[in-house]
Amino acid sequence: MKRRCPPLYWAVLQLLARLGVLKHLNLRVPAVFGATRIRVPVNGGIGLNLLVATDPWMEALLRDLLPRFPGTFVDVGVNVGQTLCQLKAVEPGRAYLGAEPDPACAHYTQELIHQLGLTAAHVVPTALGDRDTVLLLESHAAPDADPTASVVPGYRPGFTVLRRRHVAALRFDSFAAALPPGPIGVVKIDVEGAELEVLAGMEQRLRTDRPAVVVEILPPGGQPERLRRQKEVEALLERVGLRLHRIEATGPTPRIVPLAGPIGEHADHDHANYLALPVERCQGPEVRPDTSAQNPTPRIR
Repeated sequence: MKRRCPPLYWAVLQLLARLGVLKHLNLRVPAVFGATRIRVPVNGGIGLNLLVATDPWMEALLRDLLPRFPGTFVDVGVNVGQTLCQLKAVEPGRAYLGAEPDPACAHYTQELIHQLGLTAAHVVPTALGDRDTVLLLESHAAPDADPTASVVPGYRPGFTVLRRRHVAALRFDSFAAALPPGPIGVVKIDVEGAELEVLAGMEQRLRTDRPAVVVEILPPGGQPERLRRQKEVEALLERVGLRLHRIEATGPTPRIVPLAGPIGEHADHDHANYLALPVERCQGPEVRPDTSAQNPTPRIR
C-alpha cells in the first residue's frame, strides 16, 4: 500500500507505535496529496491513516467530477480528513462541509483544517441520519479514530464491540444550516452501513440539487439484514432519479461501470464503492461510459 510520507518517517512512526511512545507525542509529518505537499499532524497517534493512500482513485475521480458538479462538497463520514485533503489538493477553493460522529476524529479534523490553514472547510461533530436523535457509535478497534465504527447496531456480527458511545445524529435539513448558500455539488458517503439513513435524511436535497454521490456500500456477505438495507438504498436512489455505477479501482485510475441490474448478493470488498449520477446527466450518445485513463468516468451532460 502506497505511503504519502517518506519511507524513513513511516519507519520511525511504526517504531514509536510499537514502543508505545507515539500516543504521547504530537508530530507534523511531511506528506503528498496529488501535487500538494503538506505537513500532516499526528496527534497521539491519530492521523496515521492520512499517511496511507488507501483510495488513490478518489483524486482522479474528483478531477473529473468537480468541474461538472459545482457547489458545496458534503463529506459524510470524515474520519481523519482523507477526502478533505484530496479535495483541497484538486480544488482548494471548493466549499467543504463534513459530518463526523466520532469525537476524536471530528476534533482531529478541525485541528487539521486550522493547522493547514484550509479555507471554506468545516466539520460538524455529528452523524447524519433520517431524524434528529442520539445514536450509539460502536467501535471494534482499541484506539480512537476507528474507521470501522458504525452507528448501525450489530453491523458486524461476530466482532467484539470494544466501546460504545452516544453521539448526535441530524437529518440533512438540520445539518444544512451550516451549509454556505447554493446547491450541493458532490456528496461522499462512507458510514459503515448507515448509508440508508443518510440518504433518506437528504432525499429532498437529492431531488432538488441533483448532486453526484460517491457512496460505499459494503457487500452483504451472506447477511440478510445487510442485503435488505442494500436493496432499500438501491430503491431510494432509483426513486430520486440517481443511477448507480460501480467504481472499479485497482490502481490510481478508476473504471466507472454502469450497473445493468441490482448489486445483488456478493462478498467482494473490491466492489464496495459506487457513483450515483442524476439520470438526466447520463443519457444519450454524449454520455457513454469512458474507461480511458484520460477520462475515467462516464461523460456527463
